[in-house]
Amino acid sequence: MKTIDEKTQTFLDTLYKLFPDWDPTLKDTIASLLVQSQSGDLYVPLADGKIIDQLKDCFPFVIETVGNENRLYLQKSHSEKSKFESLFSKFLEHKTNQKESAEATPNQITTIVGDLETESKITLAEEQRKTIQEVITSNFRVISGGPGTGKTTVVSFLLMALDRLDLLPSVDRIALVAPTGRASQRLTESIQRNLEKFSRVPLEKTNFRGQTIHNLLKINPLTNEPKFGEKRYLPYDLIIMDETSMVDLKLMGLFFSAIHFDTHIIFLGDPNQLPSVGQGEVLTDLITTLKQKKEFLSELTSNHRFSNDSKFSVFAEIVKQSFDENDKAKPFPKPHLITKSELNLEKDFVWIQGDKKTKSPNGKDQTILDWNLDSMVPFLWEGFYLPTAQATSKFHWEPNALKDPKNKLSFESIVNEYRCLTILRNGYFGIEAIQNQILSYAKKQLTNPKNEFRLQYRQLSKSFYFEGMPIIIQANDQMRKLFNGDIGLVVSIHSELRAVFPIEDRLYSFALDTLPDHEPAFFLTIHKSQGSEYKSILLYLPPMAALGIDAENNLSILNRRILYTAITRAKEKVILLGDFQTWEFGLQSFRKRYTGIHIP
Repeated sequence: MKTIDEKTQTFLDTLYKLFPDWDPTLKDTIASLLVQSQSGDLYVPLADGKIIDQLKDCFPFVIETVGNENRLYLQKSHSEKSKFESLFSKFLEHKTNQKESAEATPNQITTIVGDLETESKITLAEEQRKTIQEVITSNFRVISGGPGTGKTTVVSFLLMALDRLDLLPSVDRIALVAPTGRASQRLTESIQRNLEKFSRVPLEKTNFRGQTIHNLLKINPLTNEPKFGEKRYLPYDLIIMDETSMVDLKLMGLFFSAIHFDTHIIFLGDPNQLPSVGQGEVLTDLITTLKQKKEFLSELTSNHRFSNDSKFSVFAEIVKQSFDENDKAKPFPKPHLITKSELNLEKDFVWIQGDKKTKSPNGKDQTILDWNLDSMVPFLWEGFYLPTAQATSKFHWEPNALKDPKNKLSFESIVNEYRCLTILRNGYFGIEAIQNQILSYAKKQLTNPKNEFRLQYRQLSKSFYFEGMPIIIQANDQMRKLFNGDIGLVVSIHSELRAVFPIEDRLYSFALDTLPDHEPAFFLTIHKSQGSEYKSILLYLPPMAALGIDAENNLSILNRRILYTAITRAKEKVILLGDFQTWEFGLQSFRKRYTGIHIP
């Protein structure tokens, strides 16, 4: 079970003082509820009749009976669930009773979409054409699709088609939103890039911008209270939300409280990726409801990102299919075992063996060798980070050159060539510790008078920077349009090391000492990478002991869904290394969140 934090333990201690007669089983149940609430669940099932009797009408708990199952909620979680169920039920009823748009016939839409395909030289899949038609003739739509299924391409065509049909609201009445600043920026950039392919673009692109849901609702960071809500609706006619799987129950409840039910709403998302950090699994619950009602749902299934016959794409598809099956353990395709010297072989789903033998559960030596960090750091430096730095140093990054679209392509080719991912943020095997070791190793290599790398470097306060070093922003800076999750490169401009970031399809440079909070981006957590894509990804699996689990205990941080999310960030190749037991245990661990959401 997940470790109880200090705040939760204090709450438990207070409860135990108020109810000194509670037995150990009851205390364990309450502790389990609090821990699972922090992991995203809304309730825990109850089977013990004695516990049910003791907790009836006991604040701050709520027991809800559904069929033969009793569910224990925290009162706050149950209140948010009930509020969302009521709001979404009324919203659906309103949308169902609204007449479908009669201003555009299916034939008109088909003709216009065909013209747009010819104009943009983009050929849509039939399911994409169908989705565009469904969105135009409907008033609410959830567009579900995995990575590379073309969700934002559909949105771009949709905006163009609505304009050609004279159904597109003015730009100031359209909102593009996402849970994070980086996700909203990606949505904006993707749509703008597609719009450039059309000869007659209706939108003034400088005014067409994504924003976070928090910013949309004008949530006060000090009070957490939104400006928009039940007494003041959002002033938009069309709202498009991307990465909806990342939205938690509380935020979605605030969103539905703030929209006028006549607003055209479009949700985009992949229910198979990681759910929200907060409570709930809203996108999955929405899709489940709409499937039962057989309306308002469009599903994109054709992948346009990677080849369907690549080994890792076959693996990802089998894993995805397993989400709808029972929780029993099942076999999955295994990566191809290679040595470090075989990394450049034409294999797209590989496990690089390390230097250290480990014992398998039956006591025998594993044929797969694990890695320790002492050997992994030099390998990553020589095979990945140093080549990136050397490639960066060969491009011209003068201020005028930053405006050149060719340099933007050069930047993207470097940044999106690969990305190293892992699970943990903290601890010896977490990102912070690993990156410190990498930076220390890089500093030792680059400051050695005998080195032949010829890369510029700089020590600034407590931070060390070098040419070609990737960095990631950790705090939003609205003025400079730098958002949490943006990845840039340290480059040399007139012999000065500066940070370059892509902003709205252009490159901008910033002085290193003026950047908002940031850190090296040698590694990202899988959560942080969600929504991104790279030519190759390298996934490091730390030892199971570092995750606080063993074969007898599960933990939400390691499961089939987080591994699926990591694998599907890749377009061409997946490289795995680390502890193979962690990989196999994660694949066999899967459970949907307990939410109890029900929309009649």
